Amino acid sequence: MLERNAKPGRLTSTLVAVCAVLASGCSDRGIPPLEEPVLEGVAPAVRQQLRSAWERAKAAPVDAAVVGALGRALYAYGQYQAAAQCFDRSRVLDSQEFEWVYLLGVTQTDLGQTEEAHDALRAALALRPDDLPAALRLADAIEQSGDADRSQEILEAALRRSPRSAAVHYRLGRLTASKSPQGALDHLEKAVDLEPGYREAHYALANAYRAIGRDEDAAAQLAMYSQADATARRHYADPLIEAMDSIRASSAQASFDEGHALGAQGDLEGARSAYQATLEIDPGYAQAHVNLIAVYGELGNHGLATEHYNRAVGLNPSIAEAHYNYGVALHFAENYQGAADAFAKALDVNPQDANAHANLATTLERLGRAGEASRHFRLALEHNPSQPMANYHTGRRLADAGRFREALPYLETAVANESSGTALHAFVLALVYRQLGRADDARNSARNALALARAQGHADLATEIVEQLDP
Repeated sequence: MLERNAKPGRLTSTLVAVCAVLASGCSDRGIPPLEEPVLEGVAPAVRQQLRSAWERAKAAPVDAAVVGALGRALYAYGQYQAAAQCFDRSRVLDSQEFEWVYLLGVTQTDLGQTEEAHDALRAALALRPDDLPAALRLADAIEQSGDADRSQEILEAALRRSPRSAAVHYRLGRLTASKSPQGALDHLEKAVDLEPGYREAHYALANAYRAIGRDEDAAAQLAMYSQADATARRHYADPLIEAMDSIRASSAQASFDEGHALGAQGDLEGARSAYQATLEIDPGYAQAHVNLIAVYGELGNHGLATEHYNRAVGLNPSIAEAHYNYGVALHFAENYQGAADAFAKALDVNPQDANAHANLATTLERLGRAGEASRHFRLALEHNPSQPMANYHTGRRLADAGRFREALPYLETAVANESSGTALHAFVLALVYRQLGRADDARNSARNALALARAQGHADLATEIVEQLDP
């Protein structure tokens, strides 16, 4: 029992101690409990972050900032119900802090708790009347509940404070389209003027033009809609949400960087695991899918290479590297027509990619299309005169035709620019040196080729070098 004559400082510390003992609680005082995060089945980097945030919250259960930090981490990794409890607890502990009230409303919206979200977002806007994200989220939530007039009132107030917000103009244009077509046009035209890449606004403006018979203008807006970046965007700054997004993004980036480093060391299984962990954290990380295409291609798992190719181009069809890596994977699988098609798609995105030209040329040779192959070897060298594969194959073809002196500079350039094929390139260069009577150069190039072949585990090539050149 508390002493009647306890000093205020002692009373406060005693209450804190009581709450600390309850740890998950003070629920009898109306404070939502803390719940331990779900750690099973999450990526290791995420598990460590959540565990650390949980331990800090357990140690300071009545510190609104510490509990809120746990909520932010939970939200970042999709554990919305537990995040909402943290934000609600922080709100009770510090009811005048805008962040906890606002984040509670956002999370409740994500959970589909409409009425609760309305209350929280209204409270947030009352604490910070000029906050644009709070106004927009409240307007959206009220519109979804069917009260378009009230949503419009909130947006008009927001527009008075932020007259150059494309997001506000877009929402007002969409809301007023049935009541005031011209008013809708004014807002939607302003939205695309302020932000030319606003995809949703182009679509809404096309519909507004069509409704008043301006079909040509509607068609033009639909064309802009089709050309705009389809990546989902808020179209307004929301620092508190962006801070939570950055938690997930930093973890995904760390995992991706680990995969890249392991791949560079030749550890394909380690790279695969790290890239998969990246996608567990952020399924929309397109470059992780792109890199997995290459990894699975080298591992010989062409089904999974195809799966990640489809996911990568589904997220962004304009990543040239996705098409390129898939072409390499298909070439490994001896699907030369499929590989040629993939390399051609890479060149559609980036016509100056020397590596794609060189790989396409090699694949076309396999298909018996020598003339087309010559053209792409030439284009590869135009875009990058040092490209090893294009130099090697150009030199090889000249040597096959008996034009050894013409072949020599191409083969020397191929060997000087090291690549995975340098052992073979050095071997063919040694053969050309021998044909030209340059015995010492032939011997040195053969020794280089043999050392590389053995180091890279190319036993058949090493045997052939010894049999033909006896370096």
